Amino acid sequence: MSRDGDALIKGASKANVGRQVRLVDTTLRDGEQTAGVVFANQEKVRIARLLDDIGVHELEVGSPWLCEEERDAMREIVSLELDAPTLAFCRADVQDIEYAASTGVDGVVISASTSDQHIATKYGKDRDWLMGRVGEAVEAAKDAGLPFVVSAEDASRTGMDFLLTFAVAAQEMGAERFRFCDSLSVLDPFVSYQRIQTIVGTLDIPVEVHCHNDFGMATANSLAGLRAGATHVTVSINGLGERTGNAALEEVVMALRHLDGVEIGVSTAHFREISEYVARASSRAIPIWKAIVGTNVFAHESGIHADGIIKNPLTYEVFSPDEVGLARQLVVGKHSGSRTIQHKFKEFGIDLSDHEANEILALARQTSIDLKRALFEKELMYIYRDFIRDNEQRMAQDRVGVMDEDED
Repeated sequence: MSRDGDALIKGASKANVGRQVRLVDTTLRDGEQTAGVVFANQEKVRIARLLDDIGVHELEVGSPWLCEEERDAMREIVSLELDAPTLAFCRADVQDIEYAASTGVDGVVISASTSDQHIATKYGKDRDWLMGRVGEAVEAAKDAGLPFVVSAEDASRTGMDFLLTFAVAAQEMGAERFRFCDSLSVLDPFVSYQRIQTIVGTLDIPVEVHCHNDFGMATANSLAGLRAGATHVTVSINGLGERTGNAALEEVVMALRHLDGVEIGVSTAHFREISEYVARASSRAIPIWKAIVGTNVFAHESGIHADGIIKNPLTYEVFSPDEVGLARQLVVGKHSGSRTIQHKFKEFGIDLSDHEANEILALARQTSIDLKRALFEKELMYIYRDFIRDNEQRMAQDRVGVMDEDED
């Protein structure tokens, strides 16, 4: 790498020293807003416990205006006395704040749409009405003794002049922080950085980024916002959320650790376990190619890759599978090499010569092509047994042939 490149990396590392990042998990709120997803109350309680156990900093535990069952679940979570503060997600509505107060949560998120598109079509009102509405909700929160976050829905499609006016007003009203929502995922990381940097430079309170994934950039946009000075980031397990979802908790945490060199006090060894639980509770399977927690993250088939992994896992793995609760897999299929075959059979207690490994590899590749998939370990043993049996039969036939020649 050039000297300039080295300088850039060192500069980035210094900039990351002492950075404080706090996760605001919304699996129980925005995650459940995924079309067709409903968590049972006991599942909500379990998810809250699991998130708290790994050290997630804040939990957005529900929308209290929905129904009494929602409020019951929120009350039960609050009764757990978790280390993570609990937040209720409220519209800019006095009744919502009162519902939230009845659950005993530690604070509220007061959400209001700030784009002209939303103000005109959702509310059928104007900006002055919106500011008044937020002010009423803020006063209700203060009366209830609830700290509050002001959230700007569709902030990414809001003109910057009005967005900054709205954010400054939220600060003057006493907001604990300001949440910037890329609700429709219309930003890229470069624009996200610029917008958040501007907002951070304007406010004296912390800024939170809340990104959606319609263009597959929720995690990237979240990281850009954090690099621009935001201190809080909204995340969810498996990226569960409206439409294409939110920034995935597991992706943000691991990217911060391995790309930015920032540790935020979250234990990652149970990521796969939590992901599996949320997947079952939401009836949304984890794709095998899912970043960080998908089973293919540490699955290697290509002969070149597998050979590198056998020699040193760091050749093709940035971090160890046990760091996120997964296991490494060397897969035997069409693209495998002889080193993989030898390694796999050594696990079975069988040492293969180079010749035997190449013979079995040819059989395994053909079987993989015929079946259109990788092979199970039992299938490898079947191939091995067939190989040994065929060899023994050939040797027996050769012996018979030699005996016949001797008789002649």
